[in-house]
Amino acid sequence: MKVLVVDDSGIMRRVMSNAVTANKHVAVEAKDGADALIKLKEHKDDISLIILDWNMPVMDGYEMLCEVRAQREYDHIPILMATTDGVKEDVLKALKAGATNYLVKPFEQEALVKKIAECLFSKSRGKAQGGGNTGSDLQRD
Repeated sequence: MKVLVVDDSGIMRRVMSNAVTANKHVAVEAKDGADALIKLKEHKDDISLIILDWNMPVMDGYEMLCEVRAQREYDHIPILMATTDGVKEDVLKALKAGATNYLVKPFEQEALVKKIAECLFSKSRGKAQGGGNTGSDLQRD
């Protein structure tokens, strides 16, 4: 099972990739939304989850989220937003656009491992969209 890890920071990609491999999955890394769309097309039959930063150059995470959700072939893939933006309005905006869950940086690796498992569990139950953190339960994990 492959997880697409999208962040413009090489250090954060490595941290998130380590959490992916801790869950016994394979990480596919991308440096921004545009790069991620290319990788998603290359691995479209293998990607089971997208972990997506919000603030990136070229194409930001919100733009990528909207682009992915606009393509029916990717409807089944959960998207975990992992970003420094913990503003309630941004969280709700991402969830409304189709993010599955949300995690605010900085976070402990264990919190990310837990969110990955939650997203994949919701996918297995047929709930690829919605059901993530709402602004009312937003916390820094």
